[in-house]
Amino acid sequence: MADIRAKTDTYKEGQGSLARLTVWVLLVMTAFLACVELYSWIQTQTDKPLLVDIDLTRKLPFFGVPLSWKFLLSAAMFCMFMWLSKRYMTKRATVDTLVEVELELKKVSWPTKDESMNATWVVVFVTLLITFMLFAFDIVLRYIFGLIF
Repeated sequence: MADIRAKTDTYKEGQGSLARLTVWVLLVMTAFLACVELYSWIQTQTDKPLLVDIDLTRKLPFFGVPLSWKFLLSAAMFCMFMWLSKRYMTKRATVDTLVEVELELKKVSWPTKDESMNATWVVVFVTLLITFMLFAFDIVLRYIFGLIF
C-alpha cells in the first residue's frame, strides 16, 4: 500500500499525461497494424487441415470479417499487445522518463513559422543542389567510362 501512495505523491495531477497518451496511442496503433499484417499474412498461407475442424463461417457484424481461427489468433495477439503496453506504461521507470520528457519539451524554444519556412527552403535548395551535382557527376563519369570501356 505504501508503494502505491509513493507513486501518486511523486507526480502532480496531469503531469506527463500528454507524453504518456502519445506513447500509448503509438503503441496501440503499432499493435493494431501488426495484427492486421499478421492476419493478412495468415490469409496468404495455404490452409492446412486442423486437428479440430471448426466451422466458424459467421461474420462479425461491425467489421464484416469472417470469424475464423486466423481472426481469433490476430485478435488474441492484439489483446496480448494491449496488456503488455498497459504493463509497460505503468512501470515506474517508463513513467519517470515520460514525465521528464514532457518537462524538457516545455523548455524548448520552438521556431516561429517564418524561421521554419526559411529552414525548409534552405533544405529544399541544398537537396536540389546536391541532386543536380550528383546527376552531373553521373553523366560525366558515364561518359568517361564509355570512352575507356
